[in-house]
Amino acid sequence: MPVKYLYILSQRYSGSTLLSFLLATHPEIATIGERRKFFVKSIRPEGNTGLQCSCGETFQDCAFWNSVKERVLSRVDPQALETNATEFQFFNNRYLDGMAQDLYLRAQLGRWPFRDRLFSRRIALLEQFNRELVRAILDKEKKAAFLDSSKNIQQAFHLSRIRDFDLHIIWLSRDPRAQVASALKYNHWTVAEATRRWKQEMEENQNILDRLGAPYTRLTYEALCRDPEGEMKKLLLFAGLSPEDFSLDFREYEQHIMGNYNMRLGKDTRIRERRDWLEKLKPEDVTLIESMTENYRSYYTDV
Repeated sequence: MPVKYLYILSQRYSGSTLLSFLLATHPEIATIGERRKFFVKSIRPEGNTGLQCSCGETFQDCAFWNSVKERVLSRVDPQALETNATEFQFFNNRYLDGMAQDLYLRAQLGRWPFRDRLFSRRIALLEQFNRELVRAILDKEKKAAFLDSSKNIQQAFHLSRIRDFDLHIIWLSRDPRAQVASALKYNHWTVAEATRRWKQEMEENQNILDRLGAPYTRLTYEALCRDPEGEMKKLLLFAGLSPEDFSLDFREYEQHIMGNYNMRLGKDTRIRERRDWLEKLKPEDVTLIESMTENYRSYYTDV
């Protein structure tokens, strides 16, 4: 029987960690947050030995993570470890892998005649690794549904190809003005460049979702913060799970999630919408963003 697989599709700074923490309070849902980071944080940590799990332990010292790692390594082909398996990486060379990923995506979505022969051996190894990882977590947690907040659409595409997964996608978005303001804090972009990148990602997401055929639902970060109980019930109904069995106080639960461990271990139990973009963006910045996203009004939220 296929595993019910919930996937959070989102951009950075969009609130996916908060959503993961909330969904993980459901008795049927197990998660480690961004599954795609498991390889570099557990299998082959690259100098990030001080990073913490949401339980407070470092990933290397967390008994949960080590138990999952041991089981996965005992069940997969060692050749799967030659590249980053949870990123579905074909080649270790970044540029070669990027070209291969693009070719594979185009071939599959375009239904090219030779598509099933492209990287078939590597794909089989990567799919096996991810199946075993999900099964190990579900068995350890004794849960029936798996939640993955890996965010990007390429990961959702690869997961949709695994027959053992019954993929349901939660597309979490944020008001473009807030999203652009957050992006500017971490990148040396102009407002126009950050807005262009936002539009490009939204268009790519929609294009691939339309072709995947997997069920998906839309949720905004603002709606989640303003009515967390109501939005959580809608999401759980979409996933075919009981809409009553969850808690808004995720700090009561021990969770082993990659992401903002400070949020998980903090004392403030309130769910508050981040609205700092109202002060950080200049009026002319807001005007530019709004003019560039005229056709994306469905993503906006009333201030």
